[in-house]
Amino acid sequence: MFKGLITAIITPFKDNKLDFEALEKILNYQIDNKVDGVVVGGSTGEGNSLSLQEYQSLLERTTAITKKRIAVIGGCSAINTSTAIDMVEICDNIPVDGFMCSIPSYVKPTQEGIYLHFAVIHNSSNLPIMLYSVPSRTLVDFSDETIFRLSKLPRIVALKDAHNDLERPLRIKAMVGESLNLLAGNDELALAYNAHGGVGCVSVTSNIVPSLCKKLQDSCLANNYLEARQIQQQLLPLYKALFAESNPIPVKYASHILGMCTNELRLPLTNSIYSAREKLKDVMRLFFVGKEF
Repeated sequence: MFKGLITAIITPFKDNKLDFEALEKILNYQIDNKVDGVVVGGSTGEGNSLSLQEYQSLLERTTAITKKRIAVIGGCSAINTSTAIDMVEICDNIPVDGFMCSIPSYVKPTQEGIYLHFAVIHNSSNLPIMLYSVPSRTLVDFSDETIFRLSKLPRIVALKDAHNDLERPLRIKAMVGESLNLLAGNDELALAYNAHGGVGCVSVTSNIVPSLCKKLQDSCLANNYLEARQIQQQLLPLYKALFAESNPIPVKYASHILGMCTNELRLPLTNSIYSAREKLKDVMRLFFVGKEF
C-alpha cells in the first residue's frame, strides 16, 4: 500500500462546508489516472481546519466513492497525542487502509517524547501506519535512531520523508533494510529520493497531473531512471509554480481552474495572489494544451 504514487488530495469546500460533489470529481480523476492511493485530511487537505465530525464525514465519503479501487490513507496529525488518537479511532471505525501521522507541530517534543507519542498511537490501532517527517511544519524531526526504534513496532511500516536530507534514505535503509518503506514527501526530490532507496512519493503535484506523476514513479520502480529524469525535468516548472506560495494555496487554485472545485480555503489560508495565479496558469498551459485558463 505505501508504495508508488500516493496523492495528498485537497479538501474541497463550498460555502465553508465540505463539497462532496467536488470530492467525487477529485477522487475519480485520481482513480482514472491509476494512482496507488490518496492521503485524506493531511496538510494539503487542510486537515487542521477540519472538526472531528468533518474529518469522519470526509473519510466516510471517500471510502464510499473509492470502493477499494485505490488505497485510502487518513491523515492523523494533531498538536497533541489525545487528539491524534481520536483521529486514529475514527480511521479504525471506517474501512480506510491505513493512516499517516506527523510529529505534533509547535510543541517541539524531545526524541523520547516523539517515540512515546507514536508508540501510544501504534497501540491504539490495528491499522498500518506511515510516519510523516515534515520539519518545515513541526520544527523538530525524527532522529535516525528514533526512526529505527519506531520501525520495530509491527504496524509502523512506512515513512513519508519531507526533509531535504537526501543522505537519510541511504542511512535508514542501512539500519532497517526492507522493513520500512521510504517515500519522498517533496515532489522536486522524488527522483533523487527514489535513487537513494525510496519506493514512491506522497505527491501534491499529482492532484493536477496524476498520469505524469504516476509514470515518473513507475519508471523509477522499473529502474528506468533515464525516462524518470526526463519526466522530472518536464515537471520542474509545475513544481515551482505549485510551491510559489504556501501549500495548498496554489494547488487548490490549480484544481479550481481545472473545474474540480471552488477556490475556497479556510483561514488563515488565503487565496493566491494575482502574479502567482498568472504564473501558474502559464505553466499549466504547457500540460493542458488547448485548454483555456
